[in-house]
Amino acid sequence: MYDLGVFLSSDFSFPGHAMAELCPISQNVKEIAKKPRISDSDSGDPTSRLPDHVLHSILSYLKSEQLFHARLVSKNWHRNTPSYFPLEFDESSFFEKTPTTPAAVIQESHNKFLEWIRSSLETSQSQLIKAEKRVIRVQFKHHENINDIMKLINGIDFHEVYLRFGCINYSIPFIFQSKCLTVVHLTRCGIHKLLFSDEANFANLEEVELDNVHLTGETLSMFISKCPNIRELKLVNCKALRSVLLPKVDRLKKLCVQLVGSYPSITDVQVIAPSLQVFHFVHYNSSNLVVNMDIRACKMLREFHLECPTFPVGFDHEHFISDFPHLENLILGPCETSKRVKISSPSLRKLTLMFTQLYNYNYSRKSVVSVPNLCSFQYVGRTFKSSLAPSGTPKFLKTTGISLVPHVEKINRAWFLQLRSHLTKLSNRIGLALIIRAQTSFSELGKQGHKLWSISIGRIPTQVIPHIELLKLDIRLNVPQESHGCLLKYIIDNLLWMSHPNALTLSMPTSFAAFALGICNEFLISRREGNCCADTQNKCWRHFLKDFMVREAVTNEKEELKKFSFVFTWQL
Repeated sequence: MYDLGVFLSSDFSFPGHAMAELCPISQNVKEIAKKPRISDSDSGDPTSRLPDHVLHSILSYLKSEQLFHARLVSKNWHRNTPSYFPLEFDESSFFEKTPTTPAAVIQESHNKFLEWIRSSLETSQSQLIKAEKRVIRVQFKHHENINDIMKLINGIDFHEVYLRFGCINYSIPFIFQSKCLTVVHLTRCGIHKLLFSDEANFANLEEVELDNVHLTGETLSMFISKCPNIRELKLVNCKALRSVLLPKVDRLKKLCVQLVGSYPSITDVQVIAPSLQVFHFVHYNSSNLVVNMDIRACKMLREFHLECPTFPVGFDHEHFISDFPHLENLILGPCETSKRVKISSPSLRKLTLMFTQLYNYNYSRKSVVSVPNLCSFQYVGRTFKSSLAPSGTPKFLKTTGISLVPHVEKINRAWFLQLRSHLTKLSNRIGLALIIRAQTSFSELGKQGHKLWSISIGRIPTQVIPHIELLKLDIRLNVPQESHGCLLKYIIDNLLWMSHPNALTLSMPTSFAAFALGICNEFLISRREGNCCADTQNKCWRHFLKDFMVREAVTNEKEELKKFSFVFTWQL
């Protein structure tokens, strides 16, 4: 192990090839305390009222990537941001992309990589000693020399360690036990439970992220039990994980579990974390097994993201979130269930429903959402049901965002009539977005598209129209076809029949932009003919449209999407 004290009087220059940058070293605590405060008149920054040593202490809790941005906030923050020293090594830079590389050449590349890390650590000792945060990132291509490299890293007290391995079947030999270590990110490796069978303790570890790491639920429980001060835990696609059992994590603030793909299912989640504030559980796989979930002990939960095919077992359907009196943000995925699930909470401020299948509400008119203090409601799905909207009129709810991704063959007069019927039951302002994706059904349609695409929904003069302020049409089609033009005109026609929006925004690929813009201009300009419904008393939207302007949004040249906004002026 390197003794950092030996190098205190040494003056080493940092090698340029080590891909590291030493940020300015901050003053020590005594020097900081002597500096006067910045008066309130000198800056609008509320932190300027704090003594420098207090601000320095607050910023020391940030990670290295956050410190980089913190230094740019103001001169006061720049002066008091703790110094950090990042090192980054990538083994792939030593290997040529040829499949027939001789074994001797490969071994020589491994040795060069090992020597590069060793020499960089030795040469950078003075900078590492001065830095208040030491960070290292290593990306391995193969598993040779990993044990030696990890011993080199373990010989220095790093605060943050990020390791990405080339083989998921490789089990790491040990977990770093540095007294300064607070952040560990491991990607594509294995962790065996024997690493935690002794008296190992990671008392200072606060953040752990395991991405594509092979470990069992038992190993995870043993690991986290050795981390009494852990605050953030993230598990991404850990394919051997069948259960997440965390019986006692008193200081855990954020827990994220994500399993997406053809991995075995997580069947059991039990968390006892009285301080937990954020819990994300995203679980999609081929088996669609029901998850047993018990998080009732997490009374301080403020953000809950639950996205899985089937509603978990362990929640009360009639009192779904009643165990979380401080919950403010709820994101709910499909969660299919045959029972009625009621969402009721006085503390909830933001609610997002995504392709929800909580219950078959086709024949239900009563809302299942009772949130009196709701500020934001977002809905994403194939179609919209008013029973999924908040009941009554929450006094703080200003706008409602509804994004629909319908099947192309189901877009017809009945679909728009049903949508208008549900939207008219909402008394607040609405932002409506339709997303049209390239689907196989387009190949089955004729040149003129669906046979019902010529029949609009219409509207009688006394009929109430929804309070839609902004329409968005996201077209994800690349190669223009005649049926695409028919569909586009039909959608815009019905959207304007059912509302008088302030603006219509079109987003589409660059290859589709000229075609779509020409269709829209031709379609909207046709209002000036004045003979579209001259023989009927019920006038269409063209007779109320006074004028419109087309504005192209400024986008990056590298972006593949074009955005246009049609700003409408309507007659009263």
